[in-house]
Amino acid sequence: MTGSFLRNITGLALSAGLGLGMMSSAIAETTKARFAVDGFVLGTLIRVAEAKGYLAEEGIDPTLLTFSYGVDTVDAVLAGQADFGVIIDMPLLARLSSDKLSVPALIGTPNPGWHKLYVTTDYSGPESLAGKKIAVAKGTAQEFVTRTHLNDNGLNPDEDVELVGFGSLFEIIGAMKAGRVDAAWIWGQGVEQISGDDRYRFEADDSIVNQKTTALLVVSKEYLENNRAAVVATLKALDKAGAAVAADIDEAADIVAKGIAGDATKVKPVILGQNYSLSFEMSAMDSLKAKYDFLTESGVIDPPYDYAAQFDLGVLKEAAPEAPTVDSLD
Repeated sequence: MTGSFLRNITGLALSAGLGLGMMSSAIAETTKARFAVDGFVLGTLIRVAEAKGYLAEEGIDPTLLTFSYGVDTVDAVLAGQADFGVIIDMPLLARLSSDKLSVPALIGTPNPGWHKLYVTTDYSGPESLAGKKIAVAKGTAQEFVTRTHLNDNGLNPDEDVELVGFGSLFEIIGAMKAGRVDAAWIWGQGVEQISGDDRYRFEADDSIVNQKTTALLVVSKEYLENNRAAVVATLKALDKAGAAVAADIDEAADIVAKGIAGDATKVKPVILGQNYSLSFEMSAMDSLKAKYDFLTESGVIDPPYDYAAQFDLGVLKEAAPEAPTVDSLD
């Protein structure tokens, strides 16, 4: 805004009998913020908050920067190219060791189903995995799911089965096709590649595993320290966006599709599965801590860092007092 415009607004307010303290904070205290969003649906709340004017209402002047994946958005925050990013839990946990990031809120708990268990045709239940070779992608969410499923069913992953480590999905599929392993949790394009192999059959997806996946909002600690009120305002805007997504999924899908040059009919069912809402809900936080513990025990995070210090519960409590939030992470 130009100086003359602000003087005119001020004059109109005073002539109308309004004190300067009653003028909109969005005029006097607008804060610029750069939001890194992924090329699909992780950034839905940010896109909706920007498109519907919720960020502007809260005094935030947003710039949206689109990256291919959620990991890229957080790397942009670490590089100083963005103030906020969005990401799924596992790849974030290693990046928190930088001590340059803070999590002011979970933004969603995506439905399970990404990882799918394929087993040999002689499989007769979880107990039949005892003594079998199971493929794992070392240090990833897939290994976490594998170990959790075994523990859930009374099997010690390090004693009752043989976990065979691989570096990629491609290597796991190759081992299965060569008959070198008896079972594996498969994801992405690997599902199509293995589903035609008559030596294996689909058994279940990861909804049978007693853990949650979380999507998180990430902000640089420097930005949070210098612009705490703006982060609170951002969460208020995203809280409004969450309600808007729940009220009109078609509008949300249209907004996201426009932002990513995609097809709203394909975007809509994916958005439905993300369960967008702001929280630090207890069961989701318990799962997140379990993943941190897994990554430290497996050596992916080395040395361990102060886990609790990477989250700021107070920002969400101030922005959305009704949001489910744990009392502490200690």
